[in-house]
Amino acid sequence: MQRAAHGTRDSLTDLLNRRGSDERLDEAVAHRTDAPSNPALIDIDHSKDVGDVCGEPGDLSATVPTWRSPVPDAMTHPDPNASWSGTAVLTEHGRLVHEDSNGFADGAASTPCGPHLRFQASSISKQVLCVTALALQQRGQLQLDQPIPRWLPQLPRTLHDITLHHLLSHTSGIGHWAELPGPGPGPGPSRRTPHLVSPPAPGALQDLIAQAGLLTPAGTAWRYSGPGFFLAAQVLQAASGHRYRDLAADLVFGPAQMTSTTSGTFPLGQLDVAAGHRAGRRVPVDPGWTRLPGSGDLWTTAADLLRYSRALRSGQLLDAATAALLWSPHVPLPAPPTAEQGRATATAYGYGTFLGRVRERPAWFVPGDNPGYRSLLAHPIGSDSDLAILSNDEGPGIDAALERIPSP
Repeated sequence: MQRAAHGTRDSLTDLLNRRGSDERLDEAVAHRTDAPSNPALIDIDHSKDVGDVCGEPGDLSATVPTWRSPVPDAMTHPDPNASWSGTAVLTEHGRLVHEDSNGFADGAASTPCGPHLRFQASSISKQVLCVTALALQQRGQLQLDQPIPRWLPQLPRTLHDITLHHLLSHTSGIGHWAELPGPGPGPGPSRRTPHLVSPPAPGALQDLIAQAGLLTPAGTAWRYSGPGFFLAAQVLQAASGHRYRDLAADLVFGPAQMTSTTSGTFPLGQLDVAAGHRAGRRVPVDPGWTRLPGSGDLWTTAADLLRYSRALRSGQLLDAATAALLWSPHVPLPAPPTAEQGRATATAYGYGTFLGRVRERPAWFVPGDNPGYRSLLAHPIGSDSDLAILSNDEGPGIDAALERIPSP
């Protein structure tokens, strides 16, 4: 028996076809003798009720009409969001309230998605980098309001006014990936900039940032910048004398008991790691992402993210006043057009963290969007709830997962 996953329609029965059932049926037909065959649907899809009422079919084509009538409507008319692949977990006071896991790590023969499957966390790594920076500030190893040439003297004069505060709040004036020098967007519907498909090596990226200069003066405007967070990681390494991956492990992963989380390693190909997809087709993921802290270095599980969120709010990683800097509104954001508003909307930005509403509730949240992956970590303000969503398919997106969570 196989666990349920993505649904399609069987060409013979017009019933919802689950993982492996069509292959099993083909195999049964190919090896059929004069003895009656007994194909069956999987019990977790309520098909036991069909068998109990109508009996087990011998000649399937003759019994399909009889079988179809008692099948629940959810099977014959599947949820349009059923193609969502990933895991969504909501907890209250550290206890499970809701889990919705759908799909597989990399095709029907692989590990089913669940709270302990590892995904690339995309920009959730930005908040982790901010926690690491604030932990170093607590230890007196750096100051967020100091210009970064104090630690990176090789930077050109055009970048000398930038501070860590600017980098962590996206107000440095450094552009995002598409605004770095290089070729334009690639062909196809995704129109991804090549820097997102194959990120530059760290040395080359720092050169590209220097060449591009600032799009706006430091501290004057909010502009989302993955390259800016890469530069922040270089500051943390220079100030501490340690690799960023080791800093994150010592200051965040270890204290929060995130035993399945890594930075700076490329685990894709392991059985417990989800491969990225776009509309069901696998997307190549460049190992170079692991060298870019704050953008694609973090691989984690939903269970680990929930432990992290609670540790962050309970004082295990930062003292309360320092942690509050993450979700303090350092810069207001313009409201998106009504047509573009989803189930998570932002009104301000802190350090690596958006402030706004998630499912109509005031919350801080961190979304992620990389080739093949989508993610969201959220905490409704004033509650003891935590929500972690990790998906290994770009569509239909995080909104589809949020819509599947029961209303409080």
